[in-house]
Order: sequence, then C-alpha cells, then structure tokens
Amino acid sequence: MQDKVSPFDAGRAWSDAMALLKGQREILLTLTGFFIMLPALLLNALRPFVPSGRGETWMAEIAAWTEANFVWIALVAVLAALGRLAMLILLLDPGRPTVGEALAAGAKLLAMFVIMDVLIGLMLLGGSFLLVVPAFYIFGRTFLAEAGFVARRARDPVAGLRAGFEASRGNGWRIFLMAAIIYVAGVILTAAIGSVVGVLGALAGGTGLDRFLTAFVDAVCGAGVSLLLVLVGVAAWRQLGEQGNVRRGVAR
Repeated sequence: MQDKVSPFDAGRAWSDAMALLKGQREILLTLTGFFIMLPALLLNALRPFVPSGRGETWMAEIAAWTEANFVWIALVAVLAALGRLAMLILLLDPGRPTVGEALAAGAKLLAMFVIMDVLIGLMLLGGSFLLVVPAFYIFGRTFLAEAGFVARRARDPVAGLRAGFEASRGNGWRIFLMAAIIYVAGVILTAAIGSVVGVLGALAGGTGLDRFLTAFVDAVCGAGVSLLLVLVGVAAWRQLGEQGNVRRGVAR
C-alpha cells in the first residue's frame, strides 16, 4: 500500500519563508549580498554581455560570451552555491550553528553540492531537449534537493537528489508553479527597475554609468530571487520532507 502523499500548501510555504527571513534577516541578507549579489555584480560590471541588437545572432553572442568568461561564470556559480549552502545549514541544522560554523560545514560539502546542482542542470537540459514541459516538471521534482541534501546530511549528490524526489512526490507541478511565480516576478521587477535606472544613468553621464547601474539592478534583483527560493525551499522541505512525504528518512 502506498503512503499517502501530503499536498503542498504554497500559501503556508510563503508565510513560513517570510517568518524565516524575519527571524534571521541580517545574517541571511549578509550572506546573500556577499556570496550571491557581489560576485554577480562584479561579473556583470567587469565582464558585461553587450548584445549587438540583432535577434538572429543573439544565441551565438551568448555562447561566445559564455565561452570567453567561463572561468569567471563558474567562480560566481560556486560562490553562490556556497552562500546557499551556508544559509541552508543555518536554517535546517538543529544544532543552531554560527555563521562561521555554517560556512566551514558548507565548504566541506561544497564539492558534492555543486555536483548535485550540475546533475540537476543536466536533467533540466535533457528535459528541454524533449519538450519544455518535462523540464518544468523535473524542476519541480528537484527543487527540494538542496534542502534535502542538508537536512538528510547527505554525503553524495544522489542522496540529495533522492531526498528531493521523495519530498516532492505528487507535488511537482505545485512546487514548480510557486517557484516560477517568484522567478517571473523577479524578471519583471528587474526589467522595470532596470529600464528606469538605465534611462537615468544615460541622462546622468554616459554608457559607463548606465551599464554599472543596470548591472547593479540585475545583481540585486537576482540575489533577492535566489534568497526567496532558498527560503521557500526550506519552508517546503519542512512541510513535505520533515512532516510529510519522507518524514522517516530525515536525519536528526
């Protein structure tokens, strides 16, 4: 007989995420700023992608920029992963570690955590080659893998992926929809603020200031979305992992 699947409550997850943010606002914002926002700002400001404006060559331009800046892009991604990992440890470790302890523990787990994220990326890429819809579903099913990796005290990427799949069982589309709403709202907000800031920067003194302000807006909004997704992931894990679908599998 199959275990009953606990339905995902997006409203409750959002409320819990906001409570988590309120409880450790300064620490979470500091980690987000240092490990996610600042590296992204430096990359966007020092190695900006400047499109030619020709739609037919946009993908080729993106590919060329990525190839030319791969090392820096990878470094930014690893630093962001360490920041997310430290936040997850702070929020999910029952031992209530300090920031220093969370960063030290995160550094030890970072390689396996990054490998797990790469595997998720490959799964999403494979799903997008089939159709876009499978990639969306895979995203929903793997969204809790990072929280599960920390909560289960996993020592390998497969264990984290398994925890994410177990916790999201029967709720893949609900989880995807909530994450997609946050992401799309972030994109719209970034575009709206970026347009205003870009115009003001151009009026104030040329392309240099214009590009820096645009990079700043992109980095801040992107970091904010990343923080929200981490918080929602923790809230959803506590709802589905600790109390629902895989309660017996969570290490304590």
